[in-house]
Parts: sequence; C-alpha cells; structure tokens
Amino acid sequence: MAEDGLVPIGRVAAWFGMRVSALRYYEDEGLLTTHRLNGRRHFDQDDLRRLALVRTYVEGGLLSLDAVRRLVDPAPRPGARLLAEQTVPELEAHADRSAAALRLLRHHIHHEHADQLTCPRCARELRERVERLTGGTGAPPCRRST
Repeated sequence: MAEDGLVPIGRVAAWFGMRVSALRYYEDEGLLTTHRLNGRRHFDQDDLRRLALVRTYVEGGLLSLDAVRRLVDPAPRPGARLLAEQTVPELEAHADRSAAALRLLRHHIHHEHADQLTCPRCARELRERVERLTGGTGAPPCRRST
C-alpha cells in the first residue's frame, strides 16, 4: 500500500482474483469509485470494503448487477430493502442446494461407489429430495391426457 493509503488497481485485482478490466467495468457501471493518482486508478480502504461487498453479492450468484448497484448505493434507493427481503429466501434455498451437492460430492470422494444411486447414504438423501419435490408421493405428478 502506498504512503497515501491508496492501492493501485493491479494489486487490488490480484488480491480479489479479478481482471483489471472487470474492476474498470464495475466502476463504469457505478458499483465502485476509485481515486486517480498520476492518471491511474487506485483504491482506498473504503473502496476496498465496497468492492468486498459488491463481490460478496456477485459471487452469491443470484443478483444482477443492477440489483447489486441498488443494494450498495450509499444513497438510499427505493425498493432496496424490499429487494434484500426478497433475495434472502432465494439465497437460502440456493445455499441449501449447494450444501446438498457438497455433501454428496464429499461422500463420493471418501466412499467411492461404482454408482452413487446404489450407495445407501446417497440413496436416502436423494429419496428425501424426491419426496420433498413430489409432495411425498415418491413420483412425479401424473400428466393429464389431452
């Protein structure tokens, strides 16, 4: 970090595992602000925290850049709170699905089975998922004849 507390954009990109062009794009889209030093973009501590917030929302995978902009804008935006309230259940469901995939993958790594469908633990978890999705019938709903 420079004496003035500013960090050059290249270093920030490396820290966050991003391309410099992505940081420029975020700035162009109004998600970030930067400081200019000798014509080059630099970030201060507030900028880094804002970038961390933006990346947290983007990496969550469910929010558009417009939604992220509304959530991180320091000026209150109409509907930002409602957007957050609506996104929480979606993100929780996404996290649950990701956790289930992670459990099955970790089990597969440590208890190799020729077919995960024949593994008692995997079969139980998959049967429970089918029951949740089908309302406990164990089978998809019947299609109506036309």
